[in-house]
Amino acid sequence: MRIPSVRSLLALMPALLLGACQTQIPAHEFVPNAARDKVSSTETVLPIKQSEIYVFVPQSNIAAAGGGGLLLALVDAGVDSVRTSKAEAAVKPLRDALIDYSFDQSLQNSLKVSLAQDTWLHAGDGHVVREVTAANLDSVLAGSKSDAVLFTTTDYQLSNDAGQLSVTMIASLFPNSDALRAIRPAKDAKTKTALNNTLYHNRLVFQANAPVPGVERDQAIAAWSANHGQAMRAALDEAASKLASMLAADLNRPEGDVDTGTGAEVKTNNVTGHVIAKDADGGVVRYGDGTLAYMPNSMLDH
Repeated sequence: MRIPSVRSLLALMPALLLGACQTQIPAHEFVPNAARDKVSSTETVLPIKQSEIYVFVPQSNIAAAGGGGLLLALVDAGVDSVRTSKAEAAVKPLRDALIDYSFDQSLQNSLKVSLAQDTWLHAGDGHVVREVTAANLDSVLAGSKSDAVLFTTTDYQLSNDAGQLSVTMIASLFPNSDALRAIRPAKDAKTKTALNNTLYHNRLVFQANAPVPGVERDQAIAAWSANHGQAMRAALDEAASKLASMLAADLNRPEGDVDTGTGAEVKTNNVTGHVIAKDADGGVVRYGDGTLAYMPNSMLDH
């Protein structure tokens, strides 16, 4: 099983991750307990650069395996180009099936419902931002009239074989009042929306298997696309709901809560986590660094 890493989202979130290039930033930062009674309004912003699902294409490693060199690097570039072209062609039927579907709207609706449960947050309805750049997100933060601004930067993709859907959210809550900035002073004066300026941040992941497991990519995409993309629509709606619910619960965790759960142990990319909540279809895993992932039962059993 593969959980998308923060590194794989660098191109998507230049503003939120820029600060990480200079200093090591924890994957998860709690909301300070002292901040909760100082928030009278929160603007919810959904930075979603993409408008269509895509297939994740792993980079070629021919140059690395062959000891490097310009010639092998050019071979890698050529292989990557061919792989990407094939992936783009393969995913087209699914994109056509989802032409009238809006993941943005589904996530926006789910966040509105779930964040309303965090009464101290006083979250607004939320709005989508397409220009996911440092300058634009800094501008959104500077222009907000709310005490705090919550960014939920999201990416959704299929694995290279289309056997798995992954939806990754980087959630970050920024202070936007003198009272909140006094609790968590900025560490990066240049980039206002750098992660080390947050009151809170975390990575949350939702994963789902293809309707027909263990088949070739074209067959998996055909299964996702069948009946007007019914399976993919349902999976993306579930992702929006689960991620919003996980985020609301995580925002409410008391500062310094180190409980990692007592459920079954799960290892992903050599990182150990524990199941902290279960439903009929899967469960939420919390890792030692505080990050969260919802996985189907088939993944939890491995």
